[in-house]
This record gives sequence, structure tokens and C-alpha cells, in this order.
Amino acid sequence: MTQEKKEVSAKLERWENVGERGPPVAFVGRKAEINRAIAQLAAWEPGRAPGRTVVAQGAPGAGKTALLHEIGRRLPTVVPNATSLYLPTPWNDAAVPEVLGELATEMMHVPSDALRTTRSSETAAGLRALATARHAESQSMSPPEVDTWSAFRRQFKPLANRARPTLLLVDEIQRIGGGEATKDLLYHLHDQTTFPIVLVCGGLSTSSAHLRRLGLSRVADANVLRIDALTPAETEHCLDESLRMMAEDIGIDGHPDHWARRLAPATHGWPQHVTCHVRTAAASLRASGRLAFDNGNLASTLALAEAAMRDYYEQRLETSESHAMLVFAVHESIRQKPLRRTEAVAVVASVRPLLEPEDGDEHDRNFQHPRDCVQRMLRAGVIAYAGTTTTSPLSIPIPSMATHVAGTLSPDQRKDVRHALGLPAA
Repeated sequence: MTQEKKEVSAKLERWENVGERGPPVAFVGRKAEINRAIAQLAAWEPGRAPGRTVVAQGAPGAGKTALLHEIGRRLPTVVPNATSLYLPTPWNDAAVPEVLGELATEMMHVPSDALRTTRSSETAAGLRALATARHAESQSMSPPEVDTWSAFRRQFKPLANRARPTLLLVDEIQRIGGGEATKDLLYHLHDQTTFPIVLVCGGLSTSSAHLRRLGLSRVADANVLRIDALTPAETEHCLDESLRMMAEDIGIDGHPDHWARRLAPATHGWPQHVTCHVRTAAASLRASGRLAFDNGNLASTLALAEAAMRDYYEQRLETSESHAMLVFAVHESIRQKPLRRTEAVAVVASVRPLLEPEDGDEHDRNFQHPRDCVQRMLRAGVIAYAGTTTTSPLSIPIPSMATHVAGTLSPDQRKDVRHALGLPAA
């Protein structure tokens, strides 16, 4: 293999891994959600309107992480001198000092090396030197110790008017520990009106009760953003932009817009699938050795992406720890009428007796009550809330997921489930 071919292969291999737990190649859509989050910081005023926290909810693969990154990227163009700090989880009480240290570095201009040193004296001049990044010129300053929110507020309140407006982007809010220090930090970040900080959290269908347990007690309904599938036009645009960037990076013959039109329907608009199709396009090109958007590589891309989507659905089903018959039952019920969570619990209870003894025993080990099973389905993303509150009806995030789950069952199993639900045989 020539050096040029090795370099092309290496580039394609990198494209096979784009978007894994990070920003996608091209970001399309979500304009209203981005504007809503940034507007909370743009309208921030000291001493007024606490609890501006924004929560972006959606099933796994809906693009919540990508949205957080994009909000941070666009922020400076809307709010001058603003900054953003992305905080992946899980983190718990032990991580609170690190979180506050990063906040001090970004928002108060405190050099990170200063936070790692220790001195005994404290003066206002020293704090001012830290906050203006002139700490090396001051002999009397003391690096702040910010192990708790109270310490952070005490150290930096005199300089709050000079703080940079900050969006604190907290990913996977459902994985944050519920310790006292964590709860105290989140409560004050959410409730305080001294510093220009707005929390933007991404997570699964997080209940208002769970948010309150984390200290996020005043999340307005308008600030709960539902993240679902992209529109067909957005999906095609995203694929077209991504494939064009790949073509420019590597040098690929043909028309990416033709591929985008063919690939878009297969993704069902689901952001995770859109990125999956970009990755499998690179894999197909690398495997064939033909750098062309031709029909052969297109067919290979569609086949590889379909297999990857099946794997994704299997992962979701495994994460739910729920038998496919129970998930199928909930999906079928959702298809019939708007289904509330309490009704889904009743569905699970009615179908549980259909499980084989071994499967039933495993179900009972995993779940003490049918509501625990429904909650796990929500956490796994095999079902979701159709709206922005936990009183909304349930939905199936991706229709093709329901098709896949149904396909894992035998005709007799599907017939038994529908009979238990009082539905005619399909």
C-alpha cells in the first residue's frame, strides 16, 4: 500500500469514529432550543429571577450531548464575553471542589495553577489579582479555596460584577449523585442571583421530583426542552453537509447530495442514526477501496447502517432489562391510544404472567413492582414521554425500534400479548 493510500485509509478510519459521545460532524436544527437556553443567560440580571435552569430531555441517541456542545459553541456570538463550561457526568460529592475550581477558572478568570497552590494570607488585592489573571504580580494574594459553594461565594462575591456570564452545561443529569454537597451545589447554582450563571442540563426523561431531589426546584415548563427526531429536511441537510465535509477532507468522487437523499429515510430522522450513517459511509468507502459516492458503496453503507441500528436497538433493550414481550406490549398499547405511565404499569402487570417461568423469575429479580419496569424502559429509551412533562403520554422514540422489538418475538408470542391486551390479532 502506497503512503498516499495509507493516509486516505487513516482519514477514513477517523471518520468511522466521528460523533461518538461528542459533537456530530454537522449540526442541523434545534434552533428554538438553542435560542431558549442562550436567552436565559442573555436576560440574566443580578438579584432577580432565580431558577433559570434549562433541561433538555430526550431518549438515548436524540442528540442531547450534541445540543449542549452546540449551545456552548454559539453562545459567544449572542452574549459578548460569555463562556460555557461542559461538565460530563457521573460526578458526586467528591467532584464538587473540581467543579467549583473549573467554574472559578472560566468565570472568574482565575488561573488553574493558582487553585492548586496554598498560601495563608487573604487580601482583597490578592483576589482582584487572581480575577484579572495578574496573580504573578501580587505578593499578597491568596489562592481561593473553593471546596463548597459557600466558600466560592465568600471568595468571589466582591468581584461578582466582573464575572463572565456563564452557561454551565451539565450532561446526563440523571447520573448525578444525590449527596448533600452535590445537592447544595446544584441548588445554589440554580437558585442564586449573585453570579451570572445559568444551568443547562441534558438528560433522559427526568421527572420533576428527581430534579427537586437534586436541588433544581424551580424549572419552568417553558425551560424543559423536548429533544426528538429531526425533520426529513433537517436529516437530509445534516447528511449532505457531513458527506460534503468528508469529500473535501479525503477527495471523493460523485454527488453527496444523492447519497443524502437515499440515506435520510433510513435514519428515521434519529440523530444517533444520522451519525451512524456517516460513519458507515466511511467504513464502506474504506472497505471497497473506491473513493466514490457510487451505487455499490451506497448499498454497502445502507446494509452496514441497518446492522448497526439493530445493534443499537438490542443495546437499548438489554439496558431496559425488560423482556421483549413487555416492551412489545407497551409499544402496542401506545399505538392504540395515548398511554400514560400509570396505564403502562397496568400493561406490564397484565402481560407479566405470559412470560416463561425462567423469564418471569428474572423479571421479578430485576423489578420489585411493574412501575420499576416502566421506569427502566424510560431510562433505556425504549419508550419516552411525548411532551416535556412526566404527565405527558408515552411515545415510541423511533418507530423502527418497535418494529425491531416485535421481530424478536414469535408470531404466537405477539398473538398472546395482543390477546392479553384485548386487541385483535395482527
